[in-house]
Amino acid sequence: MRTPPMEWIEKVIGINSVTHQSNAEIVQFLIPLLKETGLKVETQKVMEQGKEFYNLIAYSHSLSAPNLLVLNTHLDTVSGGDFSSWTKTQGNPFRLTKVKNRLYGLGTADVKIDFLCKIWAARVAKPWNRPFALVGTYGEERGLVGIQQLFKLKSFKPRFALVGEPSNLELIYAHKGHLIFTLEASLNEIQNSSGTLSKKWKGKSAHSSTPHLGENAIQKALNDIFKRGFGIVSISGGTDSNRIPDQCEAQLIKAKTPLTHNLFKLITEIESLSKELKKLKDNRFSPSSSQISLNMARTANNKLYLTFDCRLLPSMNPTKLQQKLETLSQKFGFRMESFSIDCPMKGSRNSALIKQATQSLKRCGVKAVTKTKASSTEAAIYSQHGAEAIVFGPGISIGNVHRPNEYNSLDQIAKATDFYVQMLRMPSRGHA
Repeated sequence: MRTPPMEWIEKVIGINSVTHQSNAEIVQFLIPLLKETGLKVETQKVMEQGKEFYNLIAYSHSLSAPNLLVLNTHLDTVSGGDFSSWTKTQGNPFRLTKVKNRLYGLGTADVKIDFLCKIWAARVAKPWNRPFALVGTYGEERGLVGIQQLFKLKSFKPRFALVGEPSNLELIYAHKGHLIFTLEASLNEIQNSSGTLSKKWKGKSAHSSTPHLGENAIQKALNDIFKRGFGIVSISGGTDSNRIPDQCEAQLIKAKTPLTHNLFKLITEIESLSKELKKLKDNRFSPSSSQISLNMARTANNKLYLTFDCRLLPSMNPTKLQQKLETLSQKFGFRMESFSIDCPMKGSRNSALIKQATQSLKRCGVKAVTKTKASSTEAAIYSQHGAEAIVFGPGISIGNVHRPNEYNSLDQIAKATDFYVQMLRMPSRGHA
């Protein structure tokens, strides 16, 4: 069998491991599979707001073994969004659906099946020629939080890392960084207003690293509100900080308020700043520039919250950008409620790990193609801690992930599994 068992795949897709929910169920399913493979298994438990999250670590020799190769996959997903848009899975993103050579479902490409490929490869590759660890992380989709917790373990010192993301079987040696910030403002002035009306707007979801492939429902909503001179009583749009929102709804009054007046000025200034960012280009990436996207809007506790993101080129200065954004928010009565940065990965086409991966792909009959990636990944964290890292996985990213009817192909799943087998069979001495 060249792919993991279909019952495994059906089970992991069926488990809801959306990033803000506990991943305990998927971890409990995977632990027996790893132990049956002959690996030693550990978990790192982290509590967040009363919820249990786990990093899962399974290893062949020792986590502190010299030349340790880590095969990393995040076990969380973005939310399913509008379930009715999942037409290939009968309105249920957690229902694995096979159509010819394709598997549809949330996490098929991004990226839960990849972890199963690695478990299956570990079984096929026995006896193992090199020390390795299979790592399943939590919280990647909300700021790479799980992998950062994992590096707090003093025993975890990998030399090499294969980080699972849908790469179309291409070797990703460099990628953009990721900046996420949330602005907050008071809604007190209109809480007692009467005569409200409700409106909804539809857009098209896309990964926020490729915003041109989507249609931002929140931006449509704000443009409409500003044009008509309405005031915002409440608003709800977007589900994830890293996805272009496809829905937005709001309760409004037919009168402009100080909040909407300031919000219009703020959004106008941020759009101008975004246009300035687009002028800086790095043709290694697609898109070659950066822009700021408004991906979530919500009201709670008499406050308005707006969450934006920006994909950072390696040459950009995030500190200066943060200062500009803080100045703008204060100018129009907003406060920077949160701010986070995931650094870019510069990488090299000529690293030892790229050479190993190129050899392994050749043995699988796959041409090695090295590229860059517009989104951020956990590979940057490995790189920051001194490991050589590349991003690799089955499936297409652009136009496929972070939107309904996400899919992967059985052919790519099989080839990725073969690739991992070859990497695990590669002698450590002289290579790692």
